[in-house]
Amino acid sequence: HGAKRLVFFLGRLIPYKGLNNLVEAAAMLPDGYKVLIGGQGPLHDSLQTQIDELGIAGKVELIGHVSDDEIGAYYTAADVFCLPSVLKTEAFGIVQIEAMSLGKPVVATEIPGSGTAWVNHHGQSGLNVPVGNPEALADAITAVTATDAYPAFSEGARQRFNTTFTFDRMIDSCLSLYQRLLS
Repeated sequence: HGAKRLVFFLGRLIPYKGLNNLVEAAAMLPDGYKVLIGGQGPLHDSLQTQIDELGIAGKVELIGHVSDDEIGAYYTAADVFCLPSVLKTEAFGIVQIEAMSLGKPVVATEIPGSGTAWVNHHGQSGLNVPVGNPEALADAITAVTATDAYPAFSEGARQRFNTTFTFDRMIDSCLSLYQRLLS
């Protein structure tokens, strides 16, 4: 992909993921960006149609299934991870944690009743934007990847992972919760 800034999504291609908004946002991004959408699902053909109709086939690529062996390489190559989900069916978004573990900032949506915006701490590990707002997605992606802002977001993502989401931290948090409930 050359020197392009890579925006990565990984998940099922289903309605609540809000991928139509990410595709629309891609059309608003400067030419130096490329959006890679990994995953399979029933929206593949309609997303490809949207990409073709917007004339952004060179800017957005549906890469299909990403094997376990390839996931790390995609996260590593990405500059930012985007989770544009639109419904609280997206309760947590573990893909955000996977991205943060490698120091990749996240752009996610503020879904009422969901934990996605809690996982991605706004202003630290990335930015959270209103649901269903492609322009806000595009603006957040460019803000996070700006040369002067990127190092802080990248370090913030890594810190968020290390202070909240490592295996030991998660186990300790669960045990602490159980202990509080039992006392």
